[in-house]
Amino acid sequence: MLSSACQPIGGGDDSEAMMRSPIFHGPTLARLVPLLALATGLCGCSSFQSRWDQAPPNPTDGVSGRWIGTWQNTNNAHGGPLKAVLVPQGSNTFSAHFHAGWGRRSGSFRMPMRGERAGDAFRFGGSRRILGVRIDTAGSIRPDEFHATYHSRFDTGTFTLRRPQPMPDDSSSAPTPQR
Repeated sequence: MLSSACQPIGGGDDSEAMMRSPIFHGPTLARLVPLLALATGLCGCSSFQSRWDQAPPNPTDGVSGRWIGTWQNTNNAHGGPLKAVLVPQGSNTFSAHFHAGWGRRSGSFRMPMRGERAGDAFRFGGSRRILGVRIDTAGSIRPDEFHATYHSRFDTGTFTLRRPQPMPDDSSSAPTPQR
């Protein structure tokens, strides 16, 4: 069974709206998109879920670890749930692993982030090509909040994330046996 991070996200099916977007124009790409989405969903989910499960619950650097929230395009109504795991790669460099939902679909991608610390904030930028389209991102991360903007030649938008709530420890909620 797929984990909850890899399940299709509920809501309306945006596939028709996605196919009208300029990035999906052309008969060849339009036929490939469902296959790419399926491959990304199947290949990226277990990798993302593994990183999510292994991420420290209380990172001390204020940047790395688990994040959960939403993404929202500012030039159309597209948006959805977003999870991220930030993994340190050296001084002021992180590998950001994202898992995003849109309509009934979801997929994972990775983006390098480089930046500098300013007080308790980490200000960063990053860039990545996804399906041949360059996506640039910039933002700020504080210990409990992660805000970013993204821009490509087709879309602009925001990421808004926070630290996930800790899960209750199942063993501590079990009743104590009476003697």
